[in-house]
Amino acid sequence: MVRRAVLSALLSVAALLLVPNAASAALQFRPCVDLGGLRCATLSVPLDHSGATPGTVNLRVARMGRNAGPTLMYLSGGPGGAGVTEMASVISSLPWLETSFQVIGYDQRGTGRSGLLRCPRLERDTTLSGTAAGEDCANRIGPARRFYTTPDSVADMEAIRAALGVEKLTLFGVSYGTELAVAYARAYPQHVERLIMDSVLDADSTDPFSTASYRAMGASLLSLCPGRCRKLTKDPAGELAQLVSRLRATPVRATAYDARGRARRVRVTPEALMQLMFITDYLPALRATIPQAVHAAVGGDYAPIARLLHQSSAFDAVGSPRDFSVARYATICETAPLPWTPGTPVEQRPAALAQQLATLPADAFAPFDRQIAGADVVSLCLRWPDVPRPPAATPAAPYPSVPTLILQGAEDLRTPPEGSAAVAARIPGAVRVVIPGVGHSTISDPRGCAGDAIRAFVRGTRMPRCKRVPTGIPDVQAAPERFESLRGYPGLPRKVGRTLRAVLATVDDMRLTFASALSFEGGGLRGGSWNIDGRRLLLRRYEAVKGVTVSGTIRRAFRFRVAGPKAARGTLTLSRTRLKGELGGHRVNVRAKGPSVSALAR
Repeated sequence: MVRRAVLSALLSVAALLLVPNAASAALQFRPCVDLGGLRCATLSVPLDHSGATPGTVNLRVARMGRNAGPTLMYLSGGPGGAGVTEMASVISSLPWLETSFQVIGYDQRGTGRSGLLRCPRLERDTTLSGTAAGEDCANRIGPARRFYTTPDSVADMEAIRAALGVEKLTLFGVSYGTELAVAYARAYPQHVERLIMDSVLDADSTDPFSTASYRAMGASLLSLCPGRCRKLTKDPAGELAQLVSRLRATPVRATAYDARGRARRVRVTPEALMQLMFITDYLPALRATIPQAVHAAVGGDYAPIARLLHQSSAFDAVGSPRDFSVARYATICETAPLPWTPGTPVEQRPAALAQQLATLPADAFAPFDRQIAGADVVSLCLRWPDVPRPPAATPAAPYPSVPTLILQGAEDLRTPPEGSAAVAARIPGAVRVVIPGVGHSTISDPRGCAGDAIRAFVRGTRMPRCKRVPTGIPDVQAAPERFESLRGYPGLPRKVGRTLRAVLATVDDMRLTFASALSFEGGGLRGGSWNIDGRRLLLRRYEAVKGVTVSGTIRRAFRFRVAGPKAARGTLTLSRTRLKGELGGHRVNVRAKGPSVSALAR
């Protein structure tokens, strides 16, 4: 799921009651109807584990790997992710786990094939923060919404363990799954062999605004920026704050281009930039281009940031409800810390929110502003019907003293390093591995260091040293918008020299585009399009500088036509180190700088 991580739910130990005998029948595994190679079973558990409210939920439980022996339970993210599908994807990248464990996963209640909850209006809200959509979702679910919380899922996990007939579990959780892992280990430490936690939520945080995520932004922008932004600015977060302030006063509509070269209007707002920062938790290379785009926007050129927002819009859809239940996601409003106390009437919540915000320092959300606080969970829950919560009868249970591995992406904003460091400090002997250059869900990173760390942890061998792998984003500035702003080139007429400068800027823009591309096609910075078809790169009037276009079908040789109303027309060839050919009847032969040029030429 490409959204901000939910705020942590506080664990109420009193709610973790013994599982009724009806839920402990042996599981009967058969081939899954939708996933080859996995075997699935159904376990009926009470809707209300206290027994006060009637009803049941049929949980889908799946098994991979061994049929017996050491058992690993995979805990999916969200809350809302379909656990069985996610488990199949993650474990397939760690095949040695299947030979070492009986791997168990399940669709958490209300997700996948475990009594899927649906909220169509919220499913259409790409930000998952609409106040009216949240209220509508709560009303659709009705009073049963109070039984889709972390404590309920912990009780479900214990029911699954009992039905499996195993004494101890290795718990492997990702994102929200780490909250489940810790909550279960605090409630049932005698049944936990070890914890493996990737992208850790701090379940004891009482911050309703997740300000730790904002505190991590400046360091991440500087860390990922090519050349540490030396060609752009000493303070990329400061420039982002400057842009946010300007957009708060005057939102901007800018133009981006799609894969067919069609102009698309893009709203550039503080909220859109915030969403972009969190979306790039999964796309460090794309985040590495943000400082360049912000720098251009501060100078008045919004084309680069509009293109970034358009590119990332492919991740706005929340996907199939079967894969991700937004209704289950919405139930964080039942348990998450919010800027009003339980029992606060709906009409009094805006005032309570304003009062809470007033107590925070002015830079609490830097590089964003205080108004951003209502752009996510707070807005979603603003009119969520209140469910009276009894005060906790006892203090929260201590953290378990079990072998624990914590995996942390250094660029993670959803579950920032600050949170996992706090959790690691509370678990005696916990091993924390920070992976540089990686964002949320380290196990999804193709570089494999997270998988190596898990293998070393399980087998008791030395932990790997995770090296930073470059994003591949070139250290270039945005192509200038105006042809007239370009300098000439020594020995060439002014128009020819400016055209050559425009072509070199276009080559830089293509290097940037291809290094951060999310697909095999896209639009140019100021017009035109590109796509990769097999072993060919096709450029159709690709425009980085207004009035100069580049077109061609590139196979082994990078040969293209230069045209446009302001250009000196001609044909050029890009080799690994040189750009040569003819423009406006003049021969040109210049060096093409940059380590990525040779790869682009190939």
